[in-house]
Amino acid sequence: MSELNNLLITGAAGDIGQALRPGLRLHYRLRLCDLVDIDGLEEGEESLIADIRDLSAMEEAASGMDAIVHLAGFREGTTPWPACYETNMGGTYHVLEAARRQGVRRVVFASTNHVTGFYEREG
Repeated sequence: MSELNNLLITGAAGDIGQALRPGLRLHYRLRLCDLVDIDGLEEGEESLIADIRDLSAMEEAASGMDAIVHLAGFREGTTPWPACYETNMGGTYHVLEAARRQGVRRVVFASTNHVTGFYEREG
């Protein structure tokens, strides 16, 4: 089994991203990606401001990574559906496509929105 060294975390400024950082940085070099700069970087961490809705930005973020933990997205049920769709679905597609293009071997996707089910179903 080959070793994973470089890990990209999207949505790294969020609650789950911040909770994962301390444990993950003990084992991986982290590229922390979000719409905002991330303060308090530790050794082996770098911050990258990028939008998951931008495929070229995601390709840059994924470059040189062995794995991606994809956490970015809207979680509030008050976000208008078109914005939620563009970010949560379109953005996830961009993360996965960037991983494919950059040869990233593993992607882990976690979505609180899909767990808690904020949006009502039609019909």
